Amino acid sequence: MAREVKAAGNFCGLNLHNRLSDHDRAVDSNRGCHAWNCPQKRGRKASEVNIPAIADEVLVMRLKTDQRTRVVFHALYVSVLLCVGLGALAFGNLTQASASAGQTPAADHPVAHPEFPAGDGRDTTLQICGKCHSPTIVLAYGQKRAGWENTITKMVRLGAVGTDEDFTDIADYLTANFPPSPIPKIFVNKATAQQIANILGISVDEAKAIVVYREKNGNFKTIEDLKLVPNVDTKKIDARKDSLVF
Repeated sequence: MAREVKAAGNFCGLNLHNRLSDHDRAVDSNRGCHAWNCPQKRGRKASEVNIPAIADEVLVMRLKTDQRTRVVFHALYVSVLLCVGLGALAFGNLTQASASAGQTPAADHPVAHPEFPAGDGRDTTLQICGKCHSPTIVLAYGQKRAGWENTITKMVRLGAVGTDEDFTDIADYLTANFPPSPIPKIFVNKATAQQIANILGISVDEAKAIVVYREKNGNFKTIEDLKLVPNVDTKKIDARKDSLVF
């Protein structure tokens, strides 16, 4: 049995000896040989291997890889900044647009009848009185409280609808804001030719021309509309503008 093992060992040793090349024995003595630069593995002789050149190639490859990585990250960074910047700009524009939109109604839709001062009873006065006639007719008739109460009583008889509290608020508002005026006033769109003549200091014929023009073209809205009436002295109209209510 021992002889068989020894024979097998010699046989194996012979095979190993025959199979081991100079390079293989060099590997045993020098563990620095690696698979990636082994000349035998690559089919080249040891003298043909240029390790510095291979190392340079690896370094170049790594540098190229790092460069590509930096380019990718730089592009990603720029894209993120661009998206954030555009988002901030869009949000700012949206905020500004929203703020502008919130202010637009006030500019496009001014308060109706600015000649009526703000105060308790204003809205009620405009709502109830405006159902029967233009609220601006009030401007031509400044009165004390008793006069306004009489006027409100006439309104109720003519069909004005409201509660007792509503009519009390109206009386309070009109008394506070439209007392008797030292300047006589007329409601131009309701005044007769004689009333217009007396206020403007013009002839009755001129006043009649104003009434005819009004009936033909509709109510006057401003003093400039009144000046469009032919053959009427516009200087007299300007001189009495505080007496005219439209």
